[in-house]
Amino acid sequence: MLLSHVAAFIALWLCSVWPVVKFALAMGIALHLYRYYLQFIVQKLPGSISAIRLLEDQWRVNLAGTWYRSWPEGEIVVTSILICFKLRVEGKRYPSYLILFPDSADPAELHGFRLRLMLESHSLFDSKGRE
Repeated sequence: MLLSHVAAFIALWLCSVWPVVKFALAMGIALHLYRYYLQFIVQKLPGSISAIRLLEDQWRVNLAGTWYRSWPEGEIVVTSILICFKLRVEGKRYPSYLILFPDSADPAELHGFRLRLMLESHSLFDSKGRE
């Protein structure tokens, strides 16, 4: 993700727009990078997921040391280098986002999680039967 933010900065400075616009957009990119760092790296934001479990087709997420039921929403991205999806958390107004890179967890556990998501995403992300 750091590489993508650096690429955004480089692309921005190569564009031929007014310096004021470049500065404003660079500040936006820097703020996005800082928010990403707080949420996904040091996990200091209230919506930061520190652990996730899928038990008997019921999602559970750990936010700030407390376990909550959750339901996947929207699209899911599952590749060999990235797992990404949105979760609606019980009792929370805003959704939480899960982004997992290969170094995010034990390789064997991450492989099993990725395999289960790829094979069963049609049933796990089904909007029927919630609550």
